[in-house]
Amino acid sequence: MKGNYPKSVYILITVLGIILLILNSVLDLNVAVSAVGAGLFAYGINRLIGEWRVKNNPDYAKKLEIANQDERLAFIADKSRSATLIITIFVLSILGVILLSIDQEAYGNACLYTTMGISLLYFIVYRIISRRY
Repeated sequence: MKGNYPKSVYILITVLGIILLILNSVLDLNVAVSAVGAGLFAYGINRLIGEWRVKNNPDYAKKLEIANQDERLAFIADKSRSATLIITIFVLSILGVILLSIDQEAYGNACLYTTMGISLLYFIVYRIISRRY
């Protein structure tokens, strides 16, 4: 698989996710801790299962290698990431304005600041990539 970290990194991510989920259930922490734990666990397990499939199924590994080299699929993935970014910015902006209008200032500001952060990050990454290519 292209762009992999060592297997130990994915095991560490999975274990960290499990630890966060356990801590959340024992200590009754914020729901964000549980969400991050679940996300880390799901990501780690997904990558470990993917590596296992590639290692134990040569036909799948060959099919995956061909798909990774297909320019059409890379173009489609790039376009869908761009569309997702634009949709996310619009949804967060609209949600922020709605929340501000119904006196949910903290949540509205969080949405708008997140929109600003995503836009700033996009601008920085765009500038770096445009210089590289």
